[in-house]
Amino acid sequence: MMKENTSALTSANTVFNSLAKGVCPVCWLGRAFQNELIERLHTEDAEVVCNYHAWAIAAAAPASSAAEVFLSMLRGEGREKSRKEHASCDLCTSIREHEATRLRELATEMRRTRFSQWLERYGTLCSFHGKSLQFMVSEEHAWIITKVIKNNRQQLEELLEAFASKARSGEHTGGGALGRAAEFLVAQRGLIR
Repeated sequence: MMKENTSALTSANTVFNSLAKGVCPVCWLGRAFQNELIERLHTEDAEVVCNYHAWAIAAAAPASSAAEVFLSMLRGEGREKSRKEHASCDLCTSIREHEATRLRELATEMRRTRFSQWLERYGTLCSFHGKSLQFMVSEEHAWIITKVIKNNRQQLEELLEAFASKARSGEHTGGGALGRAAEFLVAQRGLIR
């Protein structure tokens, strides 16, 4: 499990602070958290990892940290935990906990009238986090979330139609639309479902 000080690394990264990014704030914060976990990795943080996170560690963690984590795994130091608990990936577990915290934070913020009005007019939520959030808020706020998801879907359809038209004629600029569509449909890359 992650060290307690890891959560302090993202204390400035709140849902409220991430709203102006034009992306799902829970996805954006989840990705930032995941990057921080990998960049500040310790052996005890990753005794058991999934395929995705093993490759992420190999690609992005500081070389000395990655080597120590993999040496520990090769030597079987996390194996007892894995056998006893049928353990899942330590990084996935930490990310899911972080994601749940951010959803609760967003649900709390939605109680503020000005916040919910702003979200309704300008907000972005991916389909997954929007649907998850609907179960955490009042009926009135769930309706706002439905409206946000519908607006986001419509904007993405228009963006993708324009991109597809350009792509058919050989122009491939504006490919960020593909990443935005992927995030909307299945949440940010690495946020395992």
